[in-house]
Amino acid sequence: MKPIRRRPMRDPIRRFRDEMDSMMERFDRFFKEPFFSDTLSIFERDSFTPACNIEELDDRYKIIAEMPGVDPDNIEIELDDYSISIKGQREEKLETKDEGKQMHMVEHSYGSYYRSFTLPENIDADNISAEYKNGILTIDIPKTQDTNKRKISIKKSD
Repeated sequence: MKPIRRRPMRDPIRRFRDEMDSMMERFDRFFKEPFFSDTLSIFERDSFTPACNIEELDDRYKIIAEMPGVDPDNIEIELDDYSISIKGQREEKLETKDEGKQMHMVEHSYGSYYRSFTLPENIDADNISAEYKNGILTIDIPKTQDTNKRKISIKKSD
């Protein structure tokens, strides 16, 4: 009769970590590899998220969003209490005049987008303005002079 050889028990936390690492590698490989070698994956093809910067100046806040190729008529800006949302659509223009045309690489992304930002309480919501020029959307959000800040005195107890 053969003796029973026991394998040394690995640390359960290490085994769990190894299994999670393996699962995450498969997950990454599934979502990052395109279905066809010369096209983007289905998740990358239909996504478009404009890059945004937010600046604070003495008298206002500025949101600057890069939206090249977006028709300004397809952009909506909404203010809801203390949040501002930018949403819209970047549409793909397909031309089928050239039957012999074959795309070898497509890096432009199209689709709907939505960005939302929380605003501070000291904004003048009635005077927010927006401008779109050369693919850049600039939203000016003026600050109010009326602040609800006040100093609280501390009483000393004897």
